[in-house]
Amino acid sequence: MNDHPLPTLRNQLLSLHKLLMNTERAAYEKEEKVTLSPLKLLQLLTENERFSWLRQLSQLVVMMDEAMEEKPPITNERKDALVAEARHLLTGSTEAGSFAMRYAAIQEREAAVAAAHAEIRKSFE
Repeated sequence: MNDHPLPTLRNQLLSLHKLLMNTERAAYEKEEKVTLSPLKLLQLLTENERFSWLRQLSQLVVMMDEAMEEKPPITNERKDALVAEARHLLTGSTEAGSFAMRYAAIQEREAAVAAAHAEIRKSFE
């Protein structure tokens, strides 16, 4: 493979974040019997403990963005490390409450998330 999967993976993770955010938003709105404005959603994403697990994914995307903009250009070793970090975040923990476990539970319930994960796995190969 000539092209490193990092830029593709970064875009996939960003799309995944949006899917997960919308899934969590819908669940929150249903449970709380409210409709969230974009501003209120942003506030919940940044301040509410329920949404805190999603911050790990958004922070990883930001790290990838920053690394790809580095001068001199990012090394393949650094790219590989970021891909490994993404793999670990999504699948590397069986600890209750971890990102990977929450993510796995949503994959079982949401076909769109499972489909997104199937595409992401290709970037790990």
